[in-house]
Amino acid sequence: MYIFLIAAAICLLVAMTIKKLRQGGNCCGEHEATAKKVCVSDTDLSHYPYRYEALIEGMVCANCVRNAENAFNSNDGIFASIELRTKTAAIYSKHRLERRDAAAMLENTTYTLTGFREVEE
Repeated sequence: MYIFLIAAAICLLVAMTIKKLRQGGNCCGEHEATAKKVCVSDTDLSHYPYRYEALIEGMVCANCVRNAENAFNSNDGIFASIELRTKTAAIYSKHRLERRDAAAMLENTTYTLTGFREVEE
């Protein structure tokens, strides 16, 4: 009897995993479409005199990275890219930023700024 219950539970878990994979489920919502990338018109890094490194918690997938990058890149004079593995954002800015400015850019997301520092070139 116990073997039957264990086998049924395993089958159920496998079926749920297959369903999630087929529907493209991710941590950002099972049926949420991948966020459209906010394109920055000026990607020439020489136009950004200030560079910052930020640590961001709460990201677990590529869609999370896209959402966090969009939160930064939707601001004028900001160009950011994020490395998921290290949860680190490289933020290039045309104007000086403070930690509170970067935190405010993430305010409407589920991600948390846990570290922020200016990078000297």
